[in-house]
Amino acid sequence: MVRVRTLLLLFFCWLPWLSPVAAAEHAVILLYHHVGDDTPAVTSVNPARFAEHLDYLEANCFHILPLTELLELLSSGRAVPEKSVAITFDDGYRSIYRHALPLLHKRGWPFAVFVNPQAIDRHYRAYMNWDELRHVKAMGGAVLNHTNSHDHLVRRYAGESAEEWQQRVSTDIRQAQQRIEAEIGETPKILVYPYGEFGPELKQLVGKLGYIGLTQQSGGVSRLSDPAAVVRFPMMGKYAGKKLFAQRVNSRPLPVTVLVGDDNVLAADQRRPVLKAQLGRGFFDVDAMHCYHASGKPMALHWVDKQSRIFELVSEIDLPAGRSKYTCTAQALDHHRSYYWFSHLWMLPKADGSWPKE
Repeated sequence: MVRVRTLLLLFFCWLPWLSPVAAAEHAVILLYHHVGDDTPAVTSVNPARFAEHLDYLEANCFHILPLTELLELLSSGRAVPEKSVAITFDDGYRSIYRHALPLLHKRGWPFAVFVNPQAIDRHYRAYMNWDELRHVKAMGGAVLNHTNSHDHLVRRYAGESAEEWQQRVSTDIRQAQQRIEAEIGETPKILVYPYGEFGPELKQLVGKLGYIGLTQQSGGVSRLSDPAAVVRFPMMGKYAGKKLFAQRVNSRPLPVTVLVGDDNVLAADQRRPVLKAQLGRGFFDVDAMHCYHASGKPMALHWVDKQSRIFELVSEIDLPAGRSKYTCTAQALDHHRSYYWFSHLWMLPKADGSWPKE
């Protein structure tokens, strides 16, 4: 029966590909941290729920692409297969090795794990060791750069100059790449920002070093995605349920060009930052676009120039210290389960200029 079900799935999934138009301009990159029952709930998906995710992707004919292949398709401007997904894991936790790897290997699906060599070399028990990571590579997983120290890269130390900050961050990234390649072999220059934190200076530095930078924000990716801030949909905690997973994996990138707000690392007194942006075209109703705080509270959308699709968002309340986001969504007109997403990151210190500890 299992073999018959598999053959039927293959038939119905490949039937649309007899048409030459089965391609798309967008995809979704999924982000996981822990896959376990005994790991922190806020950053975890339990193994049964993770298996449900994979079952959904298989049953609904998603194409699981290697992250490197997907990024290459996007950067070259070529179309990606319709309903394409890449699967990624941050930090290299051992729970991934125990619970996620067997399920992915069973399907022959590629995936990527981003690691911090410092944690591995210090033999932290929660993390995979180098032998396990070599096994991950042998099983179809890419082992990639999450910096050496997993530090808050956008934050300068007290008295640190711009040049000293650049040197410190560059060294951190290079050391991680060198250590991974010494243990695993040649590795593509793809970087995940620790905590998903990035700003214009960090993006510029990462690009100068020759890396693609990945974040932790909601939405899909396309050829228009910023190669220094490629978004990934976080899958964890209360956001990993069946209904929300289906909604997120079917998402599309909302075409937004930021006009004011790119400088997203704020000063202590910038507690209600202004985002001014221009909305592009897509299969969605502009009047049905809704925007939200990170807490999920709706935000007022102000059209500066409706004809040119220029809008502004301003928080009606002070943002908390740390990371916050403005998120906008619009339901697709041609797919009732698909939403266009855009998420903008803000980082704000405490009133005294110091940063929250994590």
